[in-house]
Amino acid sequence: MKTKIKFGIISLVITFGMVSFSSKEEVITETNETESSIKIETFTFSSNGTTTRGKIFLPASYETNKNIPVIYLIDFAEQHFKLATDEFEKVIDGVKQLQGFDALVVSLEDIPNIDASPETFREQYDVFKNMASYIDSQYTNNASRTFIGRGSESSVVLMALFHKNSETSIFDNFIATDPSPKYASAILNLIETDSIAKNKSNKKLHFSFSTTNDRTQCNKLINLIKEAQYEWLEFESIEYTDSDYEHTYPISYAAGIKYIFNK
Repeated sequence: MKTKIKFGIISLVITFGMVSFSSKEEVITETNETESSIKIETFTFSSNGTTTRGKIFLPASYETNKNIPVIYLIDFAEQHFKLATDEFEKVIDGVKQLQGFDALVVSLEDIPNIDASPETFREQYDVFKNMASYIDSQYTNNASRTFIGRGSESSVVLMALFHKNSETSIFDNFIATDPSPKYASAILNLIETDSIAKNKSNKKLHFSFSTTNDRTQCNKLINLIKEAQYEWLEFESIEYTDSDYEHTYPISYAAGIKYIFNK
């Protein structure tokens, strides 16, 4: 009798355990379905003979509307700060904060371990130029392209704007936060020596920096841009006095996107 009771109890425990396990699986499935509503595709493109992998965020409206602007995030591994792995998501969050607005968000699939420097600007820029050519042909009918980044990568963004070579004009809008001091010096030199192309098409720049950056140098860059009074450039700058490099980018990305798209 005891054996039968004992067997019955064990059977009940096993059955209950199976029911509990099944319920947990259902919860996990629902969570994945919620996450999958954010549609991100991967793709491959060629850059200077090298096959490169990228990723693209497609908003829900993309199913019926291909005329959507594109935001390109340049994101490399941090060389002097803690690595941020969520910059792509923070750009998407910045887009979602604008009611009634959608954008495609594009970046490299992985975060390359690259220390961006003025000497290698063309090499790094060409990857995104070739990526943009691929996205234009495969994903969107909208010619609006925005280039966004922070740290050394934001310096590549600024070089793409101020570089004299007309080939760097494929981007219309630029969002740069906390540029590298060594890059800022190169950009200051371009402006001070009047080495900026005069016939650029209309551009917009949102520039910001945090408490971690060189305040004197950043303000010098801001003032030089203002004094230059470039007819082709709309410009806004923000100094974040209560936030450092590792915490500013979610705020500055959202503010930059809002400014660029007049929202």
